[in-house]
Amino acid sequence: MSKHPDSSSVTTRQESVRRYWRRAESPRGWWPWGLLPVFGLVVLFLFGALVTAPNIQAEVRTEVADRFINSGVAASVVRSDGQGISVRALAQPEDEVYLHALARSTQCDTWAGQLTCPTAVNVLLSEPRSSEGTTPSLDIPAGAAGPAEGQGCNDQFSEILTRATVRFRSGSATIDRGNENLLQRLAQTARTCPGQLIIDGYTDSRGAAGANKALSLARAQAVGDALIGLGIESDRVTARGFGEANPIADNETADGRATNRRIVITTDNLD
Repeated sequence: MSKHPDSSSVTTRQESVRRYWRRAESPRGWWPWGLLPVFGLVVLFLFGALVTAPNIQAEVRTEVADRFINSGVAASVVRSDGQGISVRALAQPEDEVYLHALARSTQCDTWAGQLTCPTAVNVLLSEPRSSEGTTPSLDIPAGAAGPAEGQGCNDQFSEILTRATVRFRSGSATIDRGNENLLQRLAQTARTCPGQLIIDGYTDSRGAAGANKALSLARAQAVGDALIGLGIESDRVTARGFGEANPIADNETADGRATNRRIVITTDNLD
């Protein structure tokens, strides 16, 4: 039996094709969008130069001037450039090291806390002349003597520092270990005596006078920093250095020199 041709099956496959058209775009020019980062940097620079920098310079001038005044030094800040400072002081050449250390120890308030204000210091000396025509030494007033009403606090500090001495590494402003209890007693006394705390440092007569003044200042500052670390407000603390001035013992003997290497703390509070 044969099949009829019309009865054969025919299969048809249809394929669909999709075409995607992409619109051709010409590249966008960099002008003026490429200048936006540069414009932002220019704005930041102008803000820093016209607003921030003058404020920083004014603060550094003020803080350094106050540092000298509080230490009893006749000096004036004559120029500031950012955090660099120039100071003119009435002093002899051998006092330059001390005055440089005094200026460099000035603290300013920053977002990271109190940090050293000047990054560079230039000390200009003007030698004072006495009525006899000689050049006197830099006369920095001693800091012991507060008002009579505050003598009770001064006596407390004196008694503590007479019984014990803040010890430092030889030729250094680093406080030796073993002074923790002494510093705690000083901080406890400071909390009961409101007012400005004046920390004076002294050395013996060995070494150059200017270097001794710088060392005594650094040691007084180290004691002040230790008290601040124990909770005393930083704006209450003033550190000063007097080097080998005002000896209270004979510098010709080892015991006398050890006695002259001392820290004196006084306060201007009123009982």
